[in-house]
Amino acid sequence: MKFIFTIKLILLANILYSSDFGIEILSSDSDVRVTEIPDVMTYRQFQVNSNWKDTLGDWGILECTGTFTLLKENKTILKNYCKGTNVEDENFWLIMDRESDNFDSGIGEIQYVQGNGKFKKYIGAKCVYAVSHLKRRIGTFIKAKCDLIK
Repeated sequence: MKFIFTIKLILLANILYSSDFGIEILSSDSDVRVTEIPDVMTYRQFQVNSNWKDTLGDWGILECTGTFTLLKENKTILKNYCKGTNVEDENFWLIMDRESDNFDSGIGEIQYVQGNGKFKKYIGAKCVYAVSHLKRRIGTFIKAKCDLIK
């Protein structure tokens, strides 16, 4: 009986102390290096500076370095490492992962791996994100829904 009560208490605590929040990221310019192996794959290394805002009222810049691999079978693999800075000069670091059938849009995961100031509480938070590219791939829009444990 105590075991069941303990489990219920843990579940209730998770509900009471978790917080959903969202983040939007808008990119317009990037430095891209492309290597193509005909009929096999296209590999892109990039650096991009973006702007972000979240549903908690914060905003700032996001500097990312990463890779896109587009395989012949139309499979896209993204690995992206980012450093975010808000207007108070507090920082967070995150990793973005995505595997999809389409380069121009898809769904992936963001994980906050480090932070200082108010972002310490973000460490370990995971987000599900969707991304869309502008025509000619000159910019992206990312919208993510995250879960924070307070």
